[in-house]
Amino acid sequence: MNDRHKPFADLTPRQLQILKLLQAGKPNKALSEELGIGLGTVKQHLVALFKKLNVKNRAMAVSLAIDLQQEQETSRPSSLRTTVLLDNRPCVVLSVSLPQDAPPQIARLMHGSLASIAAANDAIFLARPGNAGDVIFGIQRSTEYVVAVALQTAQAVHGDLLLADADMAAQLRGCLTAGHAFASMQRFGGWTGEALASAAISSARELLDTVAPGQFFIDSHARDLIALFGIDGLPESVSPMSFARLDQLLWSAERPRYELVGREAEKKALSATLEESAQGRGRLLHLEGEMGMGKSRLCEKMFRLCLSRSGCASFYRCLPAALGQRYYDTSSREYCAIEDIDARLRSRPERLPELVIIDDIHLLPATQQAVLASAAATAVQLGKLVVFVGRKVVRATDTPPAEVMTLRRMPPQSLQGLVRQALGKDIIKNRTDKVLNICSAAAGVPLFAIELARHHKHDKQLPLTLQIAINARLDGLHLDRGLLREVARQTAGISLGDAAQNMGENIESVRRQTSNSVAAGVLSLTADEWISFTHPLLRLAINDTITD
Repeated sequence: MNDRHKPFADLTPRQLQILKLLQAGKPNKALSEELGIGLGTVKQHLVALFKKLNVKNRAMAVSLAIDLQQEQETSRPSSLRTTVLLDNRPCVVLSVSLPQDAPPQIARLMHGSLASIAAANDAIFLARPGNAGDVIFGIQRSTEYVVAVALQTAQAVHGDLLLADADMAAQLRGCLTAGHAFASMQRFGGWTGEALASAAISSARELLDTVAPGQFFIDSHARDLIALFGIDGLPESVSPMSFARLDQLLWSAERPRYELVGREAEKKALSATLEESAQGRGRLLHLEGEMGMGKSRLCEKMFRLCLSRSGCASFYRCLPAALGQRYYDTSSREYCAIEDIDARLRSRPERLPELVIIDDIHLLPATQQAVLASAAATAVQLGKLVVFVGRKVVRATDTPPAEVMTLRRMPPQSLQGLVRQALGKDIIKNRTDKVLNICSAAAGVPLFAIELARHHKHDKQLPLTLQIAINARLDGLHLDRGLLREVARQTAGISLGDAAQNMGENIESVRRQTSNSVAAGVLSLTADEWISFTHPLLRLAINDTITD
């Protein structure tokens, strides 16, 4: 390589982006706005850039770039074509330990149990000297139920030790925390198995040292995730609990309760279907929509409405395979089996209207959805109103055909009431402006509005709850993270041609990956080939992972 090229070959994508903005004559404030970072961070980037280019100021940097521009355009530095990305990933960390004098076979049992569960859940297990171990969830793939799986892991390890040596099980200590980890990631998702560093791991280990034998502690960060993703039975006080109490924590998927706002047309339509059930005319309804659109909240409203009309109502939630593919009965607040729901659907109604809601049905395999669809056909003939709720419901097995209701984004004025509820009675400076800003950032998604309001004191960064929720959605799509990062670097988006050039990729290849992201609802592509995110918080979530 020519010595004149070497500094440019060593530049990160972020530094090349800054250099391009410098060539356009952008001042530091404009750099801050374009890159979505603070002025202090801009100055740090400039110092690092000048040092790498061996220049003293921006004028010298621009001059050097102009001299080599012709040569630069012929090829992209190979370092930028790498398929490995260094990401700052949100994660959950479980840390446990036994006394140092624990029998070796018991320590091996604990480590073996942790390793087995970690492997089954795409988590990372780290054995430590002194009969301790950590499991990091969310690096390989994030999920909405990651904190529930972590708690289930702690419970399972304790259960294995109980069977082997009850006295040693009583000495087990554990804690759960949440934070971030720097990890080397594949371009289309998944950990490379190489770099991993996390302050959350260090925090978990320090926290573990303060926990008494037989106790388990859940810190405030993990509790925040529990509040969002719905786990019942957690004591309100932030204090250690016994391992024996972990089996009382149930995955309910119930989020913080707020009065339903908006959705007037949907409420009117659902009320009409209840009236039809009261007249003995059953229906099968699919209520669909992306994460956080208020599907469950609308169902809760419908559930209460049915009871207010002296009807009979059942409300079930489906659990993912990682949590045993069970079902949660919201009325009895207990787990149940598919046979229980099948029996409820096929039983003769005690009184009409009768409503049966099955939420999060997209978490079930197609075979189980088919079983419930068959039972729903019988329920409809009996005059019941059956509602399948999910992001996408399998339709091929429906008999009779289902009516589909899809929840779209809400207008800002509808979100304002929800944001005011979530802000509560806190004294907030410029409260009206705060409400409007949150509604603007949420861009029509109720869950985003609630979480931004709940964390309004930390509005300079995306809440960890939303980082995990958004990453859970993105990780399941296996999109080109290199492309998403390139688009996220620009506040207003980027042209397809510039994205391809910056990535060092063939434009047709980038066009194909862009089409995949557009089909997934993550990116949008205009007629003049301008790429941007479909929601501003998707961009922020991706931008928060960029470490270069």
